[in-house]
Amino acid sequence: MLEPVVFDGTQLGAHFARVRAPLPEFTLFGGMMVNRLDIPHLRRVGKSLRSALRAARLVSEYAWQRLRSPRGTTLHLGNALAARLYASLLARQVEILFSADVEGLSTQGERVGGVIIRHGARDRLIAARRGVVLATGGFSHDATLRKRFFPPAAGFISAAHTSGTGDGLRLATATGAALNTDATSPAYWVPASLFRRADGSRGVFPHMVTDRAKPGVIAVNAAGRRFVNEALSYHEFVLAMLRDGDGEPDRPFYLICDRPFLWSYGLGRIKPFTRSVRRYVASGELVEAADIAQLAAKIGIKPSTLAATIASYNEGAKEGRDPEFGRGSTIYQRHLGDAAHKPNPCVAPILCAPYFAMRIYPADLGTAIGLKVDAQARVLREDGTPVAGLYACGNDMGSIMNGNCPGPGLALGPALTFGYIAGRHLAEGSVAAAPIAATTSV
Repeated sequence: MLEPVVFDGTQLGAHFARVRAPLPEFTLFGGMMVNRLDIPHLRRVGKSLRSALRAARLVSEYAWQRLRSPRGTTLHLGNALAARLYASLLARQVEILFSADVEGLSTQGERVGGVIIRHGARDRLIAARRGVVLATGGFSHDATLRKRFFPPAAGFISAAHTSGTGDGLRLATATGAALNTDATSPAYWVPASLFRRADGSRGVFPHMVTDRAKPGVIAVNAAGRRFVNEALSYHEFVLAMLRDGDGEPDRPFYLICDRPFLWSYGLGRIKPFTRSVRRYVASGELVEAADIAQLAAKIGIKPSTLAATIASYNEGAKEGRDPEFGRGSTIYQRHLGDAAHKPNPCVAPILCAPYFAMRIYPADLGTAIGLKVDAQARVLREDGTPVAGLYACGNDMGSIMNGNCPGPGLALGPALTFGYIAGRHLAEGSVAAAPIAATTSV
């Protein structure tokens, strides 16, 4: 897995306001981004002078940045990637049309020759002498395509951005393009919890690496039994949810933990060292109970079953073992655990009241089904011939992983690679007018 180099958002000047802020649940103090290497230091502030100094530096830099900007300007992860690519476009004087809707593709015979856009109050034709590249983000938020390709147990929850509504697929299939539906899974999955933000909007928190593999939490199904190794990758975790759901939509699943776990590691959007969880309990996002029987009753599970599940887990967990699922048995799982917890960084008993439950749902991070393309990212018809002048990358392109998830970055890596391939192939064509990018946001 590769991680973007940190980027200073002030390099964009006034254009920095165009870069969409990260999810607020992934920032600290209302807009401070941190990377994976910062998190262990923030958790050891009171235990290590080195960590305390690093945390003090991060917070002081952020405070200085907030004097000049509505959020932190030290960018990490996807925000750093988007900002650096944006800076490259600006440096090359690429015209970017914001708030422009693509109405359709312009064709000349069987060749795609441009796009028809609605920009402001009028339609406009942008001619493409070399070709058009579709990169609209897949169909995570299109109910019709989800119903067509997703299993019923998947429901309609997505952690992907709401702009992924299948526009690229519809534009391409209207020209005779084919979809690659031969995928092990139609999407890349992540367990997610739901909540309401202060402004009333619905939040979707993807439980990727922050809590499930940490020692002292288990996942249970509607019957109150464990069904999966909680430290598996987020994709494999949801595949287990879908199998356990047996095709039944809206089947409940929960993460169960105790107070020491919640304090040390947090749960979902609840950050570690949160002194009071009253507002999360009041909203229904978090369920709290004085004992396991009460917790089970509150989430609709038979108390004796949940008690037996936790007792069985605790029996091995006291010695750092998980005989049922082997949690913590691989390097990947141990890396996501707590290295300071011995003997198993992924396993600890659930012992101390109060106890907590958080409902989780199968959600997608992006779609794997997309347009058939060749090695040059050219969109193909059913007979394997390319649609002249039409390319695709990102989630508009059928995933080269065919719905399998070998590791993090399986969507971004191919998106960057095939965007580059498409650009190189287009650059080998005839001389064209200045490039134009049409998008709704960066």
